[in-house]
Amino acid sequence: MEAHELPLEELISPARYQRYRAAARGDAARAARLYIWNCELSAAYWPSIALVEVAIRNAIDIQLCSHIGVTREHGWHAEILADHPRIHLTDKEREKIKKSLEAFDRKHNPPEQPRTAEPTGGDIVSDLSLGFWVSLVGEGIPRRHANVYDYFQKLWRPFLYKAFPHYGPDGRSSPGPLRNDLRTFELLRNRIAHHEHIFTLNHVHNLDNIIDIAGYINPDLADYIRSNQQVTAVTSRYSNYVLQRPL
Repeated sequence: MEAHELPLEELISPARYQRYRAAARGDAARAARLYIWNCELSAAYWPSIALVEVAIRNAIDIQLCSHIGVTREHGWHAEILADHPRIHLTDKEREKIKKSLEAFDRKHNPPEQPRTAEPTGGDIVSDLSLGFWVSLVGEGIPRRHANVYDYFQKLWRPFLYKAFPHYGPDGRSSPGPLRNDLRTFELLRNRIAHHEHIFTLNHVHNLDNIIDIAGYINPDLADYIRSNQQVTAVTSRYSNYVLQRPL
């Protein structure tokens, strides 16, 4: 069966499919091939995204635990939510931690029954979204409450820069480019995770961005992704498959 034989407009909704029809200039068969190619491209990105996303959260987790002085098994979440926390996060980030704890309880501690399980640091780390970790490298709220929520002064400069040891010689004082890289990575990751179109993006830039972030954490990870990624191979199929032009 060919892509154009699938009832894609019905399966994914006319509104979502319209973007592909428009890009194909009304060519129904080409629109179908474009949609399938977009799916293949999304899949090609995923192994690299998965490696880097987990590396980001674990690198930051290590530094949070080290700074607070707790084991990774114990976790830092209780200290963050304490009445007098050693690290101040904004209400937005604290709320995400609370929701992770609530999700753990719903799964492991049914209401009206004796409490039998307590979350480990790993339970909370694995449940928090990529957006949470990216936000910690962000600005926070620098001008609120005597700069207590200034993430650059309170998190990045004292210790969080160590999560990205290969970021560069001025990395400790200039996290701005890294913030942009992480936000670009998050945007791509979320578009793919929600099955959105990515065929309009600059794939050379996005792939280089993934490799750069990997390299900031561990150069061997960057080398592995560079050597094993399939994004380049899928993008090279665009003319042959979507436009049906021989290579």
